[in-house]
Amino acid sequence: MEGDKEPKLPARRRSTVAIKYILHREDKHGEQGFFKEIDTLSSCKHPNIVCLLGFCYEPPHMILVYEHVSKGSLDSYLGSEGKMTNLSWEQRIKICIDIAHGLDYIHTTMEDKQKIIHRDIKSDNILLGENWEAKIADFGLSIFHPVDHKASTINATKVAGTQVYLDPEYERTGKLKKESDVYSFGVVLFEILSGRLAYDSVYTNENEKGLAPIVRQHFEKGTIKEIVDPSLKEENVFTLVKGPNQDSLNTYIIIGHRCLAEKQAERPTMKAVIEELVKALYFQVNRSGC
Repeated sequence: MEGDKEPKLPARRRSTVAIKYILHREDKHGEQGFFKEIDTLSSCKHPNIVCLLGFCYEPPHMILVYEHVSKGSLDSYLGSEGKMTNLSWEQRIKICIDIAHGLDYIHTTMEDKQKIIHRDIKSDNILLGENWEAKIADFGLSIFHPVDHKASTINATKVAGTQVYLDPEYERTGKLKKESDVYSFGVVLFEILSGRLAYDSVYTNENEKGLAPIVRQHFEKGTIKEIVDPSLKEENVFTLVKGPNQDSLNTYIIIGHRCLAEKQAERPTMKAVIEELVKALYFQVNRSGC
């Protein structure tokens, strides 16, 4: 009819995504990691686990499409002048609590999800969102804990992970447990406390294993607070608050040190870690003096 107008189509929604292109390798490691990432993330639905939106497999092209996490990876803030200094002690604890919740989730068997061991927890694989919420990423080395496998230990035929974050008992014996992730998380806890990467030359020049053995050494000597990021001790010009509350700092350090126990059996569960980090946050938010 004359004067009729064409119906308006709804506006197309646009959203930013992150694209990961995996290179084809003759040893098939790239392809194995690609399918492992799809298998794992397809079963994970949690606010502290990065969301896989889709994938494309047209050999040799392998593409993964993820939600966009706007502030990038945690490692880019460690040791970077002016970046980590913008994060208060309270914000740093909250980031750690988010990571801990994500780990507790993957370590728990549910009706629609098997227990998962990540095997490569490190600051490079922690993404930070607009409000500094943390999400665990890169499940290419992860392992499902078989449902019919009653023992908590998996005997891995090949040790995988990143050297300075690697569980020493797993590295030595090939015995893989969820506590192996707990150890790696302990390294990340002390990276966040110190403001430096575990493989910073400051640490590797002293010990080729990086940050973890240095933390244990300082803890035993009672000098652990020497590794605290100096920027945390500076006065905040807006709140006039000087650094972390001492009860908060002590609670954080003690649970972090327990995560770095050299024996798997001596490490805490992620539920216990969450409980202590929440306590550290409580002391900081409700500080009565430093």
